[in-house]
Amino acid sequence: MKRLTVLYDAKCGFCVTCRQWLARQPKFVEMEFVPCRSAESVRRFPGLERAGEAEELQVVSDEGEVWRGAKAWIVSLWALEEYRDWSLRLSVPALMPLARGLFALVGTQRRRLSGWLGLRAEESVVEELQAMAAPRCAGLSEVAGGLCSGAPPGS
Repeated sequence: MKRLTVLYDAKCGFCVTCRQWLARQPKFVEMEFVPCRSAESVRRFPGLERAGEAEELQVVSDEGEVWRGAKAWIVSLWALEEYRDWSLRLSVPALMPLARGLFALVGTQRRRLSGWLGLRAEESVVEELQAMAAPRCAGLSEVAGGLCSGAPPGS
């Protein structure tokens, strides 16, 4: 296995922060990141994101193996130089239920965690900015490129 593709929720600040953290780590196995439910994920992995399952972390190897949920997180750790030992520990039968429970808790509460920690996904910031009203340019000398410019009134 030479490459893993991580399908993550690009609308979740916690998920985006985890993706950024994974991207910065030294790796044994190359990783690429694709937002789930994106045109790219649907094109590359048709049928993978069945109804209700796109919300959970999914990892696909270049050999076609697919991991979901806690197993996807463990295989992501396995790909990292500094966390492979942790992945091997967490995957033993005695600790796998703990890993599964922890991942389920974080997975179901990730949006709440995002709010508590002030983590915002770029996609949600863009949507919010697009929904904002454009500034009013009344009294200004010209409008350039959709932005108000020129001297303020009364100057």
